Amino acid sequence: MSDLSAWTLSIGAFAAIVVCMAVAARSIAGDPPRGRRRCPRCWHDLGPGDDGESLRPCGECGHLARSERELGRTRRSIARAILAIAAIVAIAMATRFRMIDRGIWSMAPTSLLLAVSPYSDGGGFRTAPWELAHRVRSGAASDAQVRAGLDLFATGDPGHAPGSPAWRSKYRDLGSAVIGRLGARDPALTRLLAIPPAFEVAVLSGAPLASGSAPPVLVLDADVWWPEGYEGRLVATLPDGSTRTAEFRPEGRFPPLLLEMPATLPGANESVELLLAARPIGMPLPEQGWREYPAVSTALPAHRGESARRWIPRDSEEMRREIAKVFDQGLVLWAEGASRGGMRFDSTVTAGELFEDVAIGLVVEVCEDGVPRRTSRMWWPGGASRRGPRWLSSVEDADAMDRLYRASAEETAARWKLRIRGDERLAHYGALTRELLAGGEAPKSEERALGNWFAGSVEVPLVVERQPSPAPVRRWRIPAP
Repeated sequence: MSDLSAWTLSIGAFAAIVVCMAVAARSIAGDPPRGRRRCPRCWHDLGPGDDGESLRPCGECGHLARSERELGRTRRSIARAILAIAAIVAIAMATRFRMIDRGIWSMAPTSLLLAVSPYSDGGGFRTAPWELAHRVRSGAASDAQVRAGLDLFATGDPGHAPGSPAWRSKYRDLGSAVIGRLGARDPALTRLLAIPPAFEVAVLSGAPLASGSAPPVLVLDADVWWPEGYEGRLVATLPDGSTRTAEFRPEGRFPPLLLEMPATLPGANESVELLLAARPIGMPLPEQGWREYPAVSTALPAHRGESARRWIPRDSEEMRREIAKVFDQGLVLWAEGASRGGMRFDSTVTAGELFEDVAIGLVVEVCEDGVPRRTSRMWWPGGASRRGPRWLSSVEDADAMDRLYRASAEETAARWKLRIRGDERLAHYGALTRELLAGGEAPKSEERALGNWFAGSVEVPLVVERQPSPAPVRRWRIPAP
């Protein structure tokens, strides 16, 4: 809504109510006779009465009053009063519905929203910053107002410093709206690179197993406001001093990054250090152009430690056939990209009774002459659980994927296979009763612990769908060793 529209709506609604109230009051109070003799039908002035013949037909409409008293009635318009009152109710209800839907700030001009937003307590539905974001997103704000919104988003205010949780809560909607209006390649958006990143961190607990310990898994995501055309590099320093490196594209798809931690469970006061750097995509040298942000040290969140998990390995020909069906669609391979392959799978195949009490953790390998060239690690609970699969970042051999893309159908059938094998450590994550879902939410109620895990292995011909287009961008990617 433009400033003119907002003022017109606010002042116009008030003025209309005042006018309708005046009309209703005038219609009800009426026009008293003040000594005049008037026709009760058309209100024509009949003039003074004649002592000889005081009642006579109206010269205008021909109506003959029944008594002299009728000629002295007050002129009122009840119908007009009802219409005026109905108009008042309609205007008030329309204004009320708008205020309920969008809040009182929906009646304010955009310039006023820009002025008062820094002094509002916070963000959220129907606040001044929220309404400002709505105006920007809907196109009602002018270009100058959009850029003023960018200034407000980039600088924050004294109580909401850019990058802080309070700032994200208050100005996130405005930032998204401004970027959408300006376009991700607008040069003005480069100033957003100065906003420090924020991280969301969680942990999946580990456990001692018969085949060795399942290490805890670090679950994290980064919240940045980079313009289009920038990539990132994350270096995570874990409690034992070891590091993990991942590539980051904020516009990419798929869930948060999952990193295996040291096998020992972290103590209550241990933390992880996260160092993120950004640079324009396509810089020619590996270390050229990186802009490092200050390192963020965050305490590892509380997580439920596991005692030794006691369960039974399960395997049968029927289970292997069902697991093979999960991957019937095989591998999709794109013509180019930093990660060219994508494994397609349907975990709902295991939703039947056969896997009702079974945790599924799989190492899925695309093999060339028996040598793994692409490895995926994933897990989910079998049976009727509504929880979907989770996975660690896949690792692939880029040269091997190029050979597979160019291979003939005969060569693919002869040399390439899909090997799927159960893994107790991965199954442990699928069996956690309080496993974090994508976005950091846990199930609302405790679930019965699974007492079995799939321990089989199956090898099937590799199904490949080759796509001539570039691979989709992944949000997180682990570089190949």
